[in-house]
Amino acid sequence: MGTKGQPKISFFVKFIIAYKVIQLKERYNITPRAAWLKFTDQKGFKDLMQDHFKNKTQSQFWVYNILLNKSVRLAFYKNHIRKIIEQFPTLKIYTPKEYKDYLAKIKANKTRGIGSLKKSVKRTRKS
Repeated sequence: MGTKGQPKISFFVKFIIAYKVIQLKERYNITPRAAWLKFTDQKGFKDLMQDHFKNKTQSQFWVYNILLNKSVRLAFYKNHIRKIIEQFPTLKIYTPKEYKDYLAKIKANKTRGIGSLKKSVKRTRKS
């Protein structure tokens, strides 16, 4: 038997929504609500909403309803998105330069420690 109530959305969908809203908010220096409305006009929004509403019956109706009606988008923001954004208070949005430096730092750390002392052994083939 399942549990009662509304089906939970996946962590992936929550994280992507929060990341994009915070990214747009910082990039354009706008409010989170305006960033949400800007996010709803983007290309991958429909696919993300299909994943969000996949557990509901008539999921296509819900997706097109949120795409076509601005008042539904605002209500969705009020009821869901504000809570999702609050779950990720320390989400760091990297600029491309910061992300490149971050990857270099991770790669540098892999060359330290016991694992870096291990040498690859070339084995000869026995015939």
